[in-house]
Amino acid sequence: MSQYPVIHAVDETLRSLIADHLDTTSTQILESDPTKHISFKPPHRLMVDNTPTKNYLSLFLYRVVENGEVKNRSLEQKNGNRLQYPPLALNLFYLVTPLIKDNENDEEAPKNAHKLLGKVMQIFYDHATLKGSDLKGVLQGTAEEIRIILNPISMEDMTKLWSSFMRPYYMSVAYEAKVLYIDSERETGAEQVRRKQLQFTQKTGA
Repeated sequence: MSQYPVIHAVDETLRSLIADHLDTTSTQILESDPTKHISFKPPHRLMVDNTPTKNYLSLFLYRVVENGEVKNRSLEQKNGNRLQYPPLALNLFYLVTPLIKDNENDEEAPKNAHKLLGKVMQIFYDHATLKGSDLKGVLQGTAEEIRIILNPISMEDMTKLWSSFMRPYYMSVAYEAKVLYIDSERETGAEQVRRKQLQFTQKTGA
């Protein structure tokens, strides 16, 4: 189980995973220090007008939903007659966007963007289940597992998302991270179980 900073812990887990498994080419694209160029900001915050200010990989958390599969879990026994409400189970949705600074008619920029995107997708595919030493932040040292799943969204929904940024579309892919838990602080009292014992005797006739 986890505390409320678990969402940021998933951010840091994904950034660390990518930074640790980039090859030489991808590291050079991100200007030799990936951790400083893997950002959780939305893509438009990494641009001036319509152009990226530097080479970045944007891991933008754009949606959080409750996991319906484990929503109705039973209350858990805590101490004595106290019951604790089950943790909140969440799925996180990330938009992954390589942003490469380019000049007009620069053919290297789209090539580098596609290389970086392909490498990140390879990393997520090869490390689809994160646990143990992969986990960072408040997840570190826990028995939790985070699954990383490619989550294709329609071009219409992608266009709406980029329209909200008020920027021209950049090639992006969406991923889902599931399931993470935030412990509940709610408790309730449990009634003691009372047993009624009935005794019967057979009455014989006179």
